[in-house]
Amino acid sequence: MTKGSLQIKANKYYAVFRVNGKLKWHSLGIDAKRGNKRKAEQAMSELTAQYNESPEDFNKTALTDYIEIWLESVKPHIDIITHEGYLQCAKKHIIPYFKEKKIALQDVKIQDIEEYYNYKSTAGRLDKKPGGLSSRTIKLHSIILNLVFKKAIHDGILKSNPCEYAKIPKMAKTQPVAKFYTVEECKKLLDITQGTPLHDMIYITTIYGLRRSEMMGLKWDAVDFENDTLTIRHTVVMQNKIVAKDKTKNRTSMRTYPLLDDVKKILLKMKSEQKKNKKLFGNCYQETGYIFAKEDGTQFYPSYPTHELQKCIKKNNLSHIRWHDLRHSCASLLILKGWQMKEISEWLGHADIGTTMNIYGHLNLDHKRKLGNTLNGLLG
Repeated sequence: MTKGSLQIKANKYYAVFRVNGKLKWHSLGIDAKRGNKRKAEQAMSELTAQYNESPEDFNKTALTDYIEIWLESVKPHIDIITHEGYLQCAKKHIIPYFKEKKIALQDVKIQDIEEYYNYKSTAGRLDKKPGGLSSRTIKLHSIILNLVFKKAIHDGILKSNPCEYAKIPKMAKTQPVAKFYTVEECKKLLDITQGTPLHDMIYITTIYGLRRSEMMGLKWDAVDFENDTLTIRHTVVMQNKIVAKDKTKNRTSMRTYPLLDDVKKILLKMKSEQKKNKKLFGNCYQETGYIFAKEDGTQFYPSYPTHELQKCIKKNNLSHIRWHDLRHSCASLLILKGWQMKEISEWLGHADIGTTMNIYGHLNLDHKRKLGNTLNGLLG
């Protein structure tokens, strides 16, 4: 007579049985919170009875249960943002799909994986709008599934990975088109926001082409007023909660800029205002070290500049752009000034010049066309 044990993993109750010397985890689908333990014990008791009647049915692990186990197992070994991305994809897409299929980990075939990819590519949107997910998103789903099955092989549950030969449906590639503001539009936006925190955020983002996470992560220790440098090495992002990291998106994203005269003036003024606020708020002032901080020293919410920009655009009837398009605006200004793609790539902190060419190649061609027109009739 086998007895199961009630265990908690990832804030869920599980019934655990020892089968052929190995532990088998079965999700009870009950949250491990106050008031649910008795309910979980009852569910485990019923499952134990079923197990003792036909133990052969319990030799297999539900794919969805194993995905939950995998999510918990990789958490200590990967970046918090990466894990949050895996969690969101698994919880919102992969687990609901395969839970409906009621398929065991050991029974998954290549065809099952390909059917999932095909479904998500044609009707996988969660907002109920027609169409499927992008090829990039489905690629992320395939990475997650691959890692799940690799762990199953490592754990001795499977001998082969059904994802290895599963084909991701081919979709027409769309060339990314960057939206941006012209010099005149940038100046108008800066004039409108003069005297607000948004003005300084826009100026520094547009001049250096920073990502929002990099701009929000700027700290005073990144500024060297003596040697006139500004170093990007800290980021702040929003992923269910505010996450601050002493690392950037990739190795090339950690870069040092010359501290331009206009930016230096802005920063010195901001530093002076923070000193005044510190005296004004006294013990209530929070010393966070961030350049872009509220009057009491606390951080701005990571989405603050995005929301304020959209309100400003709507109120003043400006051309619609996203916050990230200020980064694109920087690139367009650099192209206008005659910078080469390699130089722009390094300025923006791209991992490789191919990324820069894919996004801004058409802008560079437009600039070359204008320059080329000046040669018309030169030798004629």
